[in-house]
Amino acid sequence: YHSQILMALFWLMARVFVLAYITYFGFYVSREPYSLVKSTLLSSWEPFNGTDGWLLLGTLDTLSLTAYAVGIAVVGYLCEVLDSLHVVVAGSLGAGITTILYGMANFWGIHNYWYFVVLRTINGFSEAFGWPPLIKMLDHHFCNEDKRDFILTAYATCKFLGILVGSLISSFSLTFNTWGWSFIYCGMVVIVIGLVDAVLLPNLPPSVYQNEEAKPILSGPGKVEKEMPLTQRQVFWQALQMPGIIEYSIHLFFVKLSVYIFYYWLPTWFVSLVIGGQIVGYVSACYYTALWGAGGIAGTLLIGWCVHNQSVYGVYSSLFSLIAGVLILLLFSYGTYTSNALFLFLLLVFTVGIAQNAPYSLTSACMPSVINRLGRDVGNTKLVGMATGIIDGVGSVGAISGPLFGAIILQYTTWGWGFVFVIVALAMFAAAVSLVLQVKNEAHHVYRTRTI
Repeated sequence: YHSQILMALFWLMARVFVLAYITYFGFYVSREPYSLVKSTLLSSWEPFNGTDGWLLLGTLDTLSLTAYAVGIAVVGYLCEVLDSLHVVVAGSLGAGITTILYGMANFWGIHNYWYFVVLRTINGFSEAFGWPPLIKMLDHHFCNEDKRDFILTAYATCKFLGILVGSLISSFSLTFNTWGWSFIYCGMVVIVIGLVDAVLLPNLPPSVYQNEEAKPILSGPGKVEKEMPLTQRQVFWQALQMPGIIEYSIHLFFVKLSVYIFYYWLPTWFVSLVIGGQIVGYVSACYYTALWGAGGIAGTLLIGWCVHNQSVYGVYSSLFSLIAGVLILLLFSYGTYTSNALFLFLLLVFTVGIAQNAPYSLTSACMPSVINRLGRDVGNTKLVGMATGIIDGVGSVGAISGPLFGAIILQYTTWGWGFVFVIVALAMFAAAVSLVLQVKNEAHHVYRTRTI
């Protein structure tokens, strides 16, 4: 009987992990066409093929990411008071439908900029409905603290697998010289996954403290009072008091600023290059972006393995951030001024993907759960959804800023891609500096542990 219970729990956890993995994988697949078709839109589709095309596309990215940041703040609370499954399914359907409608503009001959503005805004808000409830589900079902950090970090590879697959789908679609199919195929992926979730993904009821009846507590000899449920403001302030949440929020701000400049503009930079004597085309740019995503998978697994063996989260995040800053500058220098050997260029793209995306995955996926465990002395511990919302919400402000900086620089200055890459590298250096206090505390803890 005991073995049957363990087997049932194992299959439940396996089902939750697999479905949660493919769900956010689907969200990232649906995001990928927005960055990969930029070059095509800039060259052949009104209103983006005009003199202000860079700024128009950059503004759409900013609107989408702003809506995402607002959505994250809302969803961080919603997944504490509503069934997380309902939140995820709603987000999947919203993201998929808006992505398909965006692509249909190609077939319907729509050139009205406001059509794209409305869809990108709704899409950004819908995308926010994925991450906090899924992290909350995983944190709920995987209770073994020794393995949970690696599991949550490994789970974050779904983002980069989504980038890789989305890039391949888009490259296949662009071979038909019709950019709309990229959005339709990728939108269908996330809709189908959302419908599968509605049937197979287990429900996760709202957090206990939001739904329990008011509990009796002793306030003095013979006196019993009711403990009232926490309000939204109390939930937020309790989460904000958790140790490390501010530092890692600032860290993710700079990391996302860097990552999202690449996420939205790296394929366009690839198209501007001549590698090994050959001009990089739209399809090759998709393949190179997929390689950067593959580096993200490798980097996520690597940093997850590192923190599994030694729980010094700040040390590893800072180290990878510093390495990423150096490699980003090397990538630009080689791609722009040398670029004789295609293999070496692709190796740099892959290693940049490893170093740049490793701290992104660790901070966004693993740290809310870690901070929640460390914050047990400040109140309720069932705040993973809100902690995820705070960290990812602040990080989303960086994500908003990055692509807009890139668009403004490329549209209005003569500095070009060189200055864009400098900003990307400086953001990674700043991300490393933001965790100086955490690194100091972790180093002191390790030293004390080994000397006792």
